[in-house]
Amino acid sequence: MDKEKELKRINKELKVYINEASFVSNNCRNKLIKMLGKEFGVSLPVEDFLNIDVALDEYGNITMRGDTYSQDEKLSFEEVLERYNRFSESADGLLKRHKNKAFPSNDKNNLINLFVVLLLSGLFIALAVFGIKSFLQGNFYNLFWLLVIVFSFIVPSVRDRFSQAYYYLKRIFKK
Repeated sequence: MDKEKELKRINKELKVYINEASFVSNNCRNKLIKMLGKEFGVSLPVEDFLNIDVALDEYGNITMRGDTYSQDEKLSFEEVLERYNRFSESADGLLKRHKNKAFPSNDKNNLINLFVVLLLSGLFIALAVFGIKSFLQGNFYNLFWLLVIVFSFIVPSVRDRFSQAYYYLKRIFKK
């Protein structure tokens, strides 16, 4: 058995596990990283970075985001394979549990956000029509309210809601 090829296969599978868990949620990804650290006897920090690279070496040390986390004992390559297989089984179980949710909480949050975006869009359109009518009638006090609504799009939280809804719809229609 070629150690390098087997190690490359393991590290590719680790990347796949991390990406699948990240797609489910950051919480799931963090659980997966904790499980990996626990299996190899290494204390891995759980960080909320967008991308986390995890690699395993032939002695059971884990490299994450450029930092190497070593364990007290050096494992043989066979022990590393055995521990990785145990991790792989538990990681598969974790991912199956999270994938089989009827309605994932991330989708719930995205649908609620989509509903809020639709309400805000409807309110914006109604106030825009009201503002245009006020401008044409010369009632500039009511036009002030149109400006307040327009400038509310400068507030980052409202823009973030719209961008989240856009990316959610983009992801849904890609499937």
